[in-house]
Amino acid sequence: DTNLPGMLYNHGGGYMLWNPEFALDIIKGFIEKRPCVIVAPDYRKSIKNPYPAGFNDCYDTLLWMKENASLLGIVSDKFIVGGHSAGGGLTAAITLKARDTKHVNIAFQMPIYPMIDHRQNTESAKNMNSAPVWNAKTSKVGWDYYLKNIEGAIPPYASPAMNDDYKKMPPTITFVGDLEPFKDETINYVEALKG
Repeated sequence: DTNLPGMLYNHGGGYMLWNPEFALDIIKGFIEKRPCVIVAPDYRKSIKNPYPAGFNDCYDTLLWMKENASLLGIVSDKFIVGGHSAGGGLTAAITLKARDTKHVNIAFQMPIYPMIDHRQNTESAKNMNSAPVWNAKTSKVGWDYYLKNIEGAIPPYASPAMNDDYKKMPPTITFVGDLEPFKDETINYVEALKG
C-alpha cells in the first residue's frame, strides 16, 4: 500500500568480473529481511571498459531509479546504496558523487568490505596474499584494469580513499574480515567517516 525503500546494489568482482546474478542470494536476503526494491546493474567491466564506464553505469542507474520511482514503487527522495568488494567501492564512490552533486539523496550506504584504495599501502593490503578467495595480488590486477586509462592523479570517484572531505556523508554500515586485503582500508574509511 505504500512505496518501498529503493536500493541500488552493486555486485563485486574486482571491477572486472561477474554479474548481478552472482549476488542473487545476497539480494534475496535484503528483500526478505526488509521489503524493498533492488536494482542491480550489470555494469561494464574494466577488462574492456575501464573507469569511468562501470562507475557511470551504476550512477546513471541510480538517477534512473529516481526518475522512475513511481513506476518502481519506491520512495523517491531517499535511496540506499550497497555492494560488496568492488561493489562496495562503487557504493562509496557513488555516495560521494551524490553528495557532491546533490542529484540524489542517499539516506544510507552499505559498502561491505569495500575495495576503495588503489594504493594498496596498508598492512593488510601488503600482507594478505594468501587469502583463499581474494588477495592483494588479485586486487592489484583489478585496480590495474580499472584505472588503466587514467593519466595523472587518481580521482576519488575512481578510488574513494583519495577523498579527503567526509562532511555530510550518510549513515554507513560495513564489515570486513581479519584476513581481507581490504581490512585496513575499510577501518580507515570508517574512522574518516566518524571525523
